Amino acid sequence: MAEKALSSAFSTPISISDFALSYNRFHLRAHDNFGNILSTQGGFSLLTLRLYAHYRLECFHENGMNPISAPFKTEGALSGGISALDIRGNADIFKGDILYKIELRRFHLATADLKLHNIAYEPLLHLLNYPSDTDTLINGTIDLRGFDRRDVDGHIYLSSQTHRLTPTPILEDDNESFDLRTLLTDKFGQIKPFDVNVTLDASLAHAGILEQFVGLPLAGAGDLNATLSGDEKLLRLHAHTNAAQSDTTLTIDIPDLEPLSVLFDLKHADMEQTFAFFTLPAPISGQGSAFGEFNTTEGKLTIAITQGKTIPKVLFTEYQITQPLIRFNSVLSANINENGVYYRASFKSDLTRMNIDNTTTHDQMLRELLNALH
Repeated sequence: MAEKALSSAFSTPISISDFALSYNRFHLRAHDNFGNILSTQGGFSLLTLRLYAHYRLECFHENGMNPISAPFKTEGALSGGISALDIRGNADIFKGDILYKIELRRFHLATADLKLHNIAYEPLLHLLNYPSDTDTLINGTIDLRGFDRRDVDGHIYLSSQTHRLTPTPILEDDNESFDLRTLLTDKFGQIKPFDVNVTLDASLAHAGILEQFVGLPLAGAGDLNATLSGDEKLLRLHAHTNAAQSDTTLTIDIPDLEPLSVLFDLKHADMEQTFAFFTLPAPISGQGSAFGEFNTTEGKLTIAITQGKTIPKVLFTEYQITQPLIRFNSVLSANINENGVYYRASFKSDLTRMNIDNTTTHDQMLRELLNALH
């Protein structure tokens, strides 16, 4: 009967090698057909319906009772009852360690407190079916609570250490878009009310570890601070980063779980570091700023470069433009609506001045800008 119950719980055939049960104690050792082993012993009270136990799960083989396609080992202790069950333990996984403290209320997740130490990033991405070639290690803490009340708050801190990263081919995502409504809809097609207030602090030694998720090659270090807050009626994501020595903020409003507006404000970015961040050779130096507001029907974007200098060697080798060093300031504005894109631009250098007024094609704007550089 115990083997049948375990086989049903793990959705795989389970065999019991040791089993003992008394009115207040138990001991069990079981394994699946792949060599994964579960052992546990402890005590319980039929009067108070409380339980305490130690457990150990060794899953060094895929399939069977192993819920993931990666080897791991975990052990710990649990205590409590139906109203609250406390689980504390540690896990060896992805060549690192995770200390965890989890609370279940009526067997539903209530709180999760995790401490990550030297988690290898490469096998983690392989588990998600993404290519990766890096020695990056992840450390941090995850402290979230309120799942059972659907009022989730907490803090996530992550840091990465990277000494080697070789870019890998970026895979095309089969999913055309990320749909929050589908993710949060229950089996009856309903979205239950919820509240969320979660902050994220991340420090990346090499932004290239994110290339599979953003769809672009990246490089360079940066810090990210973000907050997701709101409810099912209005969610807001507010983020800040110092990438490329900038002061950049991003705000996304998501009413009714449908992204509606995006606002970003980039200040004082180092242009050479900005190009390097996107793994591109920098044809110019200087400081860059940008401000953009977008919604589902229209948008506005302004980009300004001050104290700019062209880099003749890069312009010649990468863009086949021959010219001396030019000092310049430039401003480009774009209004986007259902009828197209309208540009305004000014370019002032120690050699020439140029103004573009209401140009309606990308090609025309770029031709006029390149002519000013010759």
